[in-house]
Amino acid sequence: MTDNKQFIRKRIAEYKKHLSKETIADLSRKICNRLVQTDVFQKAKCIALYCAMEDEVQTSGLIEEWYMTKKIVLPVVSGENIFFFAYTGKNNLVKSAFGINEPVATELISPENIDLFIIPGIAFDYKCNRMGRGKGYYDRYLAGINKPAIGICFDFQLLEHIPAESHDKKMTLVITEKTTVSSHHQ
Repeated sequence: MTDNKQFIRKRIAEYKKHLSKETIADLSRKICNRLVQTDVFQKAKCIALYCAMEDEVQTSGLIEEWYMTKKIVLPVVSGENIFFFAYTGKNNLVKSAFGINEPVATELISPENIDLFIIPGIAFDYKCNRMGRGKGYYDRYLAGINKPAIGICFDFQLLEHIPAESHDKKMTLVITEKTTVSSHHQ
């Protein structure tokens, strides 16, 4: 299974190399527009988002647009785990060891106070399985938490089937610039 995951990660990385910053920005806008129209996003008061790496769906516009009207929380990596802290503006972000912006750790938000998780991934499939970067941060955090989780990715990252293990957290929805896949429509 690990070999298959490495193959998929390598293949997706090859696709991403050919995307311009403009294309990533354009596709990201389309994905975020689809996301904000979902009922679950509209109803959520506290939303876990993420600061994107260069080759991921860009979320900074989404964060800036919504953090004054909804509570936006962002992940902070600490050892083997992630924790979510309230986002209070661009001035309160610091670069992590991974080069990702993280909120200055002030207000820790517990999982039961988060209404919706928006999660990046390397690949997703039509059964709403997610394959991340292999560290398991989100799978560990979300274990035992029954809250909606939406995977967002570019359309070429949505595959027919990806290897999934029992501890892998399924997404409620997967949204690309072209489609929305629901775990309820299997």
